[in-house]
Amino acid sequence: MEKKRTIFFTAILILTAFILGCFSFAIWQNYYKKTSTKIATTSDIVALKALPINVQNIPFTKQFVGYVVPIHEAEIKPFISGYIEKIMVKGGDFVHKGDVLLVLKQEQYRAELDAASAEILKAEASLKNAKMYFERIKKAGVKAVSPTEFDNAQAQFLSAQADFEQAQANYALSKVNFDYTVIRAPIDGIVGEVSLTKGNYVSPASDVLFSIVQYNPIRVVFSITDKEFLHELKKPSPFAGDEILLQLADGQIFAKSGVFRYMDNTINKNANTIAVYIDFENIGQTLTPNAYVTVLVRQIFKYSVQIPKNLVSLEESGNYVYLIRNGRISKEKINVLASENTDFIIENIFQKGDFVLADKFNPAYLNKTITPVLEKTANSRPNTEGK
Repeated sequence: MEKKRTIFFTAILILTAFILGCFSFAIWQNYYKKTSTKIATTSDIVALKALPINVQNIPFTKQFVGYVVPIHEAEIKPFISGYIEKIMVKGGDFVHKGDVLLVLKQEQYRAELDAASAEILKAEASLKNAKMYFERIKKAGVKAVSPTEFDNAQAQFLSAQADFEQAQANYALSKVNFDYTVIRAPIDGIVGEVSLTKGNYVSPASDVLFSIVQYNPIRVVFSITDKEFLHELKKPSPFAGDEILLQLADGQIFAKSGVFRYMDNTINKNANTIAVYIDFENIGQTLTPNAYVTVLVRQIFKYSVQIPKNLVSLEESGNYVYLIRNGRISKEKINVLASENTDFIIENIFQKGDFVLADKFNPAYLNKTITPVLEKTANSRPNTEGK
């Protein structure tokens, strides 16, 4: 009996040890699986630096080199030949349209005008006589006068009528020449250098006597690229909503903003640019023709995003940024609107919850779950323009 009891307890101990071993193995296996899953899950999550997307209205100023040109400029030359009798202006004078500038000696042209007037009187008298004679011939009828006499009377009347009209034309021409002895300003403006002297002989073949330049309003010309030209065409009208200012040679900003007039009708094929013409109210005659100025085009890019240039990938197929979107890295094509210092201003193509990847891109991250670690965006501007 003692032997049987020993065998029974031994079997119980062995069975208990076996059960405990199996239970311990199961616990260890479950722990191992949990630990392995945790390790694997942790290794698939990567924390990368990122910038938040800040959509805002971004003010931006473009600078161009421009030059001043007059809207109207008149070169003064005589229509007739003659000696200068009077000089009514000097360099720097402001004149109105119609003001007298020069007077040529008028004696010859006045005599021609008087002679032409006398010819009108003579031709008018001849016409009256011829007309009266022709009227009498017509009243006499075919029984009283021959056909030849009738034809001669009619021819004399028609010839006298033609002589009268010719005399009137000669008078009109003489009057035009006489009026040309007085040279008047064709436009409002400022007179250039006048180096003439009374008694100088001038003619239509002479060089330009002097010029008159319109100062107010005045025009500024600058050029934009073909890409900028296409961008302006997308607006209701070119430069709509933009403010166009001038920076003068001394660094001062001109007091008045300009008004867009038109763009040239061809692109300069050598520079791929097109000329733009802007008119300004010329306060105090500050803007002088041929002066160079800096044109400032102030515009607002609405609902746009500003990001550092070093986060933009410039490729042949376009410009791209790497985003963290829905926990994954996504490469998205962007449209660059403007370049400013270290940043690009781009169109808003982003979705809610997107972040711009600020870490260096690694292809190994493509299959990873990305957690953004936000950096402070020093490039963000306060949205003072409103959405």
